[in-house]
Amino acid sequence: MQRISWFEVHDHPLFPRFLRHLVTDALEAMWNATDIYRPIMPRLRRAMEEADTRVVVDLCSGGGGPWLRLQPALASAGYPVSVCLTDKYPNQQAFDKASRQSLQAIKGYPKPVDANYLPGGLTGFRTMFSSFHHFDPEDARAILTDSFNRREGIAIFEAAECSATNICAVFFVPLLALVLAPGIRPFRWSRLLWTYLLPVVPFVLWMDGILSCLRSYSQADMVELIAGLDSESYSWQVGQDGEGILRITYLIGSPAADGPRMHESEIVA
Repeated sequence: MQRISWFEVHDHPLFPRFLRHLVTDALEAMWNATDIYRPIMPRLRRAMEEADTRVVVDLCSGGGGPWLRLQPALASAGYPVSVCLTDKYPNQQAFDKASRQSLQAIKGYPKPVDANYLPGGLTGFRTMFSSFHHFDPEDARAILTDSFNRREGIAIFEAAECSATNICAVFFVPLLALVLAPGIRPFRWSRLLWTYLLPVVPFVLWMDGILSCLRSYSQADMVELIAGLDSESYSWQVGQDGEGILRITYLIGSPAADGPRMHESEIVA
C-alpha cells in the first residue's frame, strides 16, 4: 500500500462546522466551474445500466459535489437519475439549494451518514467524488465490502493523485477560490470575511489539496483493497479517465442485473 496516512484540516472533529461548510461550498463551486468530472459520465452511466438502477446514493457529498452538473447532463443524454446526497456532517443549506436547482431530482439526507455502513433505507448506486482518500485502508475496505455484500453498485472517482503535477496544480486552488467566492449562493458576509480578510478558506483548500494528493490511493492500492471480494455476480474495474493534466482515477463495482458475471480487476493505463 503506497498511500500515506494523514488527516485533512476540514475533516478534523475540532474544525468549526460553519467553516467546514464554507470550505465544502467552495469545493462544490470549483467542481461546477471546472466540470472536471464530466469525462467520467459515460462510464458512470454504463455502470448504472449494468446494475439496472437510476437511483444514486452519493456519499461524503460535502456541499453537493459535482452532481449539479452530472445529473442534468445524464438527463440530457436520455438517462435521468435521482440523487440522494449524504454526509457525516450534512450541509443542509447546500443540500436544499441543490434540490431547488435540480427541481427535486437531487435531494439531501438530513441525518449524518457513516459511509462505512449505510442505514437500511438508503439503497441505490453509491458514488463518492474526491472523498475516498479520506478513509484509511481498513475503513476504505469496509466501504467496498458493504457494497459488495449488499450487492449495491459503487463508483469511486478521485481527482487527487500523488504526483508532482497534481501537487503543483493545487497551488492554483486558492486563487480559484478567491475568484469564485463572490458568486457562491446563498451570499454570506461570513464567506467574504473568511475568504479575503481572514483567508482561512483558501488556506484550508490549499493545505487539504496537498494532503489529498499525499493520501490518495493509487490504482495498485485500489486493486489491493478489492482483493478477495470475488463473485461471479459482481465485477470490479480500476483505471483512469480524462485527458490533460488532471485525470480521474476510478474504482467501480457493479452487481450483475441479469445473471452471473465474471469478476474482473484490471489496471487501465
